[in-house]
Amino acid sequence: MRAFRILLIPILALSLGLGLRAQTPKKILFDHTRHEEAGTSAEWVICSASEPNPSPAAPASEADWNGGISAWGFDLFKAGYAVQTLPPTGRVTYGDATNPQDLSNYAVYVIPEPYLKFTTAEKQAIFTFVQNGGGLFMVGNHPGAVRYSGTGGTDAYTVFNDLVTVNGGNPYGFSFVPGHGPGDALANTTSTAFALGTSPAEQAIIRGTYGSLGLMDFHSYSYLNLNPAQNPNVQEILHTQVSGDTGSFIVTCTVGAGRVVAISDSAPADDGTTSTSGKALHNSYTLNSNRAFFLNATTYLAGAASAPVPVVGIVSPASNPTITAGGAVTFQGSASISDGSTLSYGWAFGDGGTAAALGPVSHAYPTAGTYTATFTATSNQGQAASATRTITVNAASFTLTASAGTGGAISPAGAVSVANGGSQTFTISPAAGYVISSVTVDGVNQGALGTYTFSNVTANHTIAAAFTASAGSSLTESFNTGTKGAYAIGTVALATGTWTLDDALLGNTTSDRKAGAQSVRVRNSGKVTMGFTFPTGAKTVSLKHAKYGTDGNSTWGLWYSTNGGATWTQAGSTVTTSSTTLATATFTVNVAGGIRFEVRKTDGSANRMNFDDFQIVGY
Repeated sequence: MRAFRILLIPILALSLGLGLRAQTPKKILFDHTRHEEAGTSAEWVICSASEPNPSPAAPASEADWNGGISAWGFDLFKAGYAVQTLPPTGRVTYGDATNPQDLSNYAVYVIPEPYLKFTTAEKQAIFTFVQNGGGLFMVGNHPGAVRYSGTGGTDAYTVFNDLVTVNGGNPYGFSFVPGHGPGDALANTTSTAFALGTSPAEQAIIRGTYGSLGLMDFHSYSYLNLNPAQNPNVQEILHTQVSGDTGSFIVTCTVGAGRVVAISDSAPADDGTTSTSGKALHNSYTLNSNRAFFLNATTYLAGAASAPVPVVGIVSPASNPTITAGGAVTFQGSASISDGSTLSYGWAFGDGGTAAALGPVSHAYPTAGTYTATFTATSNQGQAASATRTITVNAASFTLTASAGTGGAISPAGAVSVANGGSQTFTISPAAGYVISSVTVDGVNQGALGTYTFSNVTANHTIAAAFTASAGSSLTESFNTGTKGAYAIGTVALATGTWTLDDALLGNTTSDRKAGAQSVRVRNSGKVTMGFTFPTGAKTVSLKHAKYGTDGNSTWGLWYSTNGGATWTQAGSTVTTSSTTLATATFTVNVAGGIRFEVRKTDGSANRMNFDDFQIVGY
């Protein structure tokens, strides 16, 4: 505050009639959690008698609210804003749904000369609030202005220098430094040294809705020191005119999407009115350009100022390019803004990669696909614009997926990799009893082809072969392929398809009776079952059989199924095997349509026997 006042003639008349009240008012929150009312010469609240909502709700004048900055709050109310106070019991949070006064519910957070430091969590909440588009107003004072004598009490100078320190740095880009305090001959001063630039912040604050600023007075104050290395967007609004001094009275900056304004003295906000006993306040708010400053700055922080939008383009690539996986694209952006304010640049390449540069910057795409590369320019007032290019990345190699239906094969089969621009031939072969019915490529039937060649491959493809049964065909299984050396039930891949051998194996000893290299040996109640369906039905089935080694006689029979093995019917009569020489048993079936067979040893004895050369004559 001040020890005395020099009365200065107001040079500016304000009209609060400018602008219409919004249908959904923006909300301004004044802090009262840091003992801002402490001491005899401070009452930095808008309505000490009623918090969080000042009362009456519709005041006729600022005198209806009791507090040292009630005029500021009243003027904001008349301008169409909703104003509230965060009371001493309030919580400083951001993104906490349990807190009705969470900072995310407000456009501007005003901290008027606090006397107690914020906690680490509170500092982070305030910083996040600003980053996400909030406006922060810091009202400071000179070092040593400690009005709260309780635990942790300190001056606003110390509180704000601690607040701007976040994660070991100072992302706000300014700090408070000593100025002139009580008893100093230079403690009472004025300044007209407003910035002469045309940035959105300068336009909104110095030449804003509530009038152009000409002169402000200060009484026992600190200064603000700018650090553009910490925040290149920080800028001075008002410089000192005290001879030999170099500090700033008012600064502003942007942090993320939000805006910050700081003033180094609380005196210009003091309206001098209070009914609280023991308070000695002094009006300065209505003098000179003080009121215009606080209203212009609050309006700017609330985002009411209209900042220009950058004009952006992409110079390189000039059009939407197509490359091969592993290749790179050189990107170059262009951007301008009408007020000449500082721009930051960023590329998002569409695959998770980014670059903070205008360009040129090279980016490689290792994976095939379609990507949208976005160039964005953002002003120091948070206005942004973007331009895009579509990057088509073809694979260095492509996959040809080959499949075959029942009744044949395709070679090669499965996923076949082919180099970009290469060729691949596929051969289609029907199984016994089948013919090729169609070869379908990428969903289009190409006819009953024996081969198909993909040439100059530049994309993934599919090829599928289909087969149909040929009338009157036959099937012969010699059991000479495949391996199964144990009696335990199991499947084995043979020349005609998959068979299941239960209590049976493929034998090739001298005691096994066989027409070729090996035959099936069965014991107990063993079974030999086709695991596939022969499509054309069967007229007859023949099968060679003999006793194994010196074992005794066995009986067996043939069964068939026309429903995929769900039920079985015996074909012909049971056969007795009594010779060690292979004999042929023939069964008359005369069943049309899909059919499969099962050979069963029926006597259940331990005697072993062999089967060989199973043959179906199609119906």
